[in-house]
Amino acid sequence: MARHAEVTEQEIIDAALALEQRGKRPNPGAIRKALGDRGGLARIKSIWQRYCDNRDDPLYDSSQDSLTLDSLPNTYAENVQTLIGKVTHAMEHMAIAAYHDAQQLFERRLKSLEATHEQALEHYKESERSADECVQKLESELDELQVELDGLAQQNAKLLIENAEMRGKLEAAKG
Repeated sequence: MARHAEVTEQEIIDAALALEQRGKRPNPGAIRKALGDRGGLARIKSIWQRYCDNRDDPLYDSSQDSLTLDSLPNTYAENVQTLIGKVTHAMEHMAIAAYHDAQQLFERRLKSLEATHEQALEHYKESERSADECVQKLESELDELQVELDGLAQQNAKLLIENAEMRGKLEAAKG
């Protein structure tokens, strides 16, 4: 006796269609993950493949190949030609509108990226200016300390000389 499937065919198809609507490619692994890691990969693959094959069938039965557009009555043929023209015109406008919308979206995204990078650049420039100010301040303090060090070194040398003179006088007075 076969066991019952963990998930139904409809659940598999619904999960795959949900993935498609989110712009994802519904492969068996992704479908299984969407089903909460339930169902066998081979079964999921076969059900989804069968659904796709049926979905991709032509919109009409082409077994009536003996009829052509030219063999239809003139009014039907004219109406079909008018309809084809309108559909073609509508599809052209849809394609142009889609391109225009995509272009606007791209430009908005580009401006957003430019603004973000400009802010980051300003932050780095400000950091560089701050670092330059710190370096200049430290160099100035270093120069002041060097002048003070030179003065103290001269004062120390003078005191050493005076100390040596005093020792000499002291030795002379003792001796």
